[in-house]
Amino acid sequence: MADKTIVTTEFRGRTALLILDNPPVNTGNTAQRRALAGALEALAGADLDGVVIVSAGRHFYAGSDLREFDAEVLESPQLPDIIDLIERLPVPVVAAVNGLALGGGFELALGCDARICEQSAAFGFPEVTFGMLPGAGGTVRTARLIGVPRTIDLVTSARQVPATEALELGLVEAVVAPEDLVNAAVDLARARNGKTLARDRAVPDDQPAEVHAVLANLPKRARPNVRQAAETVVRGATLDAATAFEQERALFHELRLTEEARNLRYLFFARQRAAKALRSEAPPRVVHSVGIVGAGTMGAALARTFAARGFTVTVVDKSRDALAKLNKQIHTAQSLDALQDTDLVIEAVFEDMAVKQELLTKLEPVVRADTVLVSNTSYLDLDQMGAALCRPERFAGLHFFNPPDRNALVEVIRTAMTDSVTAATLGKIVGRLGKSGIAAEVGDGFVGNRVYADYRSQAEFCVEDGASPEEVDRACVELGFAIGPFAVADMSGLDIAWARRKRLAATRDPRQRYVEIPDLLCEAGRLGKKTGAGWYRYPPGARRGEPDPEVARIIKEYRTAKGIEPRPVSADGIRDRVLGSMVAAAAVIVGNGVARQASDIDVALTEGFGFPKALGGPLRALSERPPEELVRVLAAVYRTCPITFAILEPAARGEVPAEVGTVLSQVDRKETRR
Repeated sequence: MADKTIVTTEFRGRTALLILDNPPVNTGNTAQRRALAGALEALAGADLDGVVIVSAGRHFYAGSDLREFDAEVLESPQLPDIIDLIERLPVPVVAAVNGLALGGGFELALGCDARICEQSAAFGFPEVTFGMLPGAGGTVRTARLIGVPRTIDLVTSARQVPATEALELGLVEAVVAPEDLVNAAVDLARARNGKTLARDRAVPDDQPAEVHAVLANLPKRARPNVRQAAETVVRGATLDAATAFEQERALFHELRLTEEARNLRYLFFARQRAAKALRSEAPPRVVHSVGIVGAGTMGAALARTFAARGFTVTVVDKSRDALAKLNKQIHTAQSLDALQDTDLVIEAVFEDMAVKQELLTKLEPVVRADTVLVSNTSYLDLDQMGAALCRPERFAGLHFFNPPDRNALVEVIRTAMTDSVTAATLGKIVGRLGKSGIAAEVGDGFVGNRVYADYRSQAEFCVEDGASPEEVDRACVELGFAIGPFAVADMSGLDIAWARRKRLAATRDPRQRYVEIPDLLCEAGRLGKKTGAGWYRYPPGARRGEPDPEVARIIKEYRTAKGIEPRPVSADGIRDRVLGSMVAAAAVIVGNGVARQASDIDVALTEGFGFPKALGGPLRALSERPPEELVRVLAAVYRTCPITFAILEPAARGEVPAEVGTVLSQVDRKETRR
């Protein structure tokens, strides 16, 4: 009975309409496929002139249910079985596409004789972002429709193709207004002269040089499955369709069961849980206009970020020169009075508590009573900051990561006084910006920077012990990071972390291990790439830093002064130590409530800090280790500083610390199915 509600059959004369209704986005799952198979089989002997497959919802078919992909054997009928039923019908079948047709949805449409869509439709193959490749004929049919080079682009980029481009490429026959979609699809089905399947077409005669050029342009850091997907397109074009389908399907099954694919599915659901935690039953305020105070690097990038998403943006700064550098569509002013009718105001001024509190006290009487006020602070105490306001309930943290127009991560930080309406408003804004948001409470560094601080500290411990900065960076790149922690520090500016260290100096435990090398670099004026030197040197025109003998001299003299005999630190040892350090920090902030859930740490590190997504995040990566190996790693981290990593003390006694066991149990393999 339930199947009948997923697929309904209606008739327009001798044309059948199969209406898909599997809310919320017509996800392809076992129930949907069984219902669709039943509906198609029921039409096999009917007197028809055509069939139209259409959606009852906002989307035609927005991909497959990833939770099913963990199974060793997928339940029947599988998607290729459904497409086979479509192709074996004796009459033309037309896909009437509205909204999204992604992954299996795109492949289902490709299995039809023709496709027509409305103006907001979009098509795409997201499979490579999940460690896989299309597995229901996507690489084969697309190549026969639009050629090998263009198919490689669609399959390996995972980009969404809008309706107008789909028409230009030849993926659809027509683009029509939404209200005309069904009628136009019925007319198209009736006008077809028999079956015209993509599988039966000859592959366009592409020039070998063009194919080679597309393959050569794949990113150097492309994951193995991306290259396999491209190769599958090329190989499939040389085979008969049946053989190409078989080879594509076999590779799809092989890839979906890899650890990388499992980890990427885990992250997908982790991002969904994080987004759910930002939602509230309280009604969010409507935000059309955004004010930003501060036109520095961060403020200017925030202005671009909001303007690109359709917000009306006003930037306030005393510097005419700074304002003059902003895009023309961004409003500028030198007085806070320009923000009096703004829905949301973000302070992005100098990272100093007194400066930010003074600004907020000046800003509050200027703006409306319902204006949401937020700080973009990276580390400062938001409870203390909000105490300067008369209405602290409308104040919170909205922490973007540099550069905010390209970095996907945003932390929404509730203070002790933030009300639910404010929190709901900020959660809604994160979604409108297309960002990956996580909820956080007040705590030094919140979530992302708190974990990263221990990662960076451990990297510095490795250098103090005997490794060079480039050895540490190389080990992290081999783990999967795009760049290592010292290269990142140079890009961000060493003075940012230096300011935090000085701020925390008075409260630092004197027994805590403290590496002074970064301070020595800052005192020498080596603040990173912006000054031409930091952990590395940056000659004019250099794209990346170069090892600097001066840094080696500073490190050597520092070790000598402290009586440290340098010893080799292996690449594996470096990687284990940085992973263990991040997990230790995660256990602390999940335990004290700063982080809402363990998987948020994996979201934060993969979305905002370049941790390799193929590993699923630091917690997920260590959760796969055997208990005895996990204890060895954590004990090694504990020994580097028993004060910083006090939570790991049980590991020194051969036990997995309870707090670590708790967070790792929340991110193990079963989480991909939640």
